[in-house]
Amino acid sequence: MSSVNLLDLPESVLLKIFSPLYAVDLYNLCSVHPRLTRLVADVSLWRHVNFGRVPLSLQFLHKFIRFIGSHTLTITVTGFVKSSFRVHPKGSQCISEAFLTSLKRRCPHLQELNLHRCFIDASTTKFSALPASLKKLSLCGSCLFNLPQNRMVVFTSPFFRLEKHLPVLEEVILEGCGAWLTKQDLTLLMSHCPALQIVNVGSDRYTRTGLCSWDKRDDKHNSSIILTRKWRA
Repeated sequence: MSSVNLLDLPESVLLKIFSPLYAVDLYNLCSVHPRLTRLVADVSLWRHVNFGRVPLSLQFLHKFIRFIGSHTLTITVTGFVKSSFRVHPKGSQCISEAFLTSLKRRCPHLQELNLHRCFIDASTTKFSALPASLKKLSLCGSCLFNLPQNRMVVFTSPFFRLEKHLPVLEEVILEGCGAWLTKQDLTLLMSHCPALQIVNVGSDRYTRTGLCSWDKRDDKHNSSIILTRKWRA
């Protein structure tokens, strides 16, 4: 009985086998065989991109820019933060604005971006660098640092004018962001983004019920929060 080599399988079968793999695993396949190098570049493998749970350097992340494009709908990057960290440890890298700008340029139809346990320097990296097509933004466990000391002023919030840059944003996940997230940030986010429907901060999950009305769904009292648009020019 003759054995069947992996490379003997039809391309359609190989693509189904490769589809669940993390982006890093796909990248490693490129060095195995020229046929796999060509297959890995197939756009069907780069619609939903997950870099896995192992932190990667920015230099390595940039190697994947050539694989993503208008076909890419979701991207998940897992970074370097532990829940108790307030600032990034020496030697760890931040998600850079240059990387986000590359995503914005290459992925005009990106719908979901997950930056989990990542460091973001708020003084150099703004959410305005994100693709305007985003409908879901998840910052689970991520750490924003170098924020202005006076956080009571509206324009110091990292979400200031977010509705201008992400006009179709429907959902924001902010679990594990309590070290930097303020009530001012939440109020600004929920009162100024017209398409926003869900804000999840872990223990609380807010759902829009009207133009300026939100229900705190996970609160034991199920209280309703009424927001105004007094900050809108």
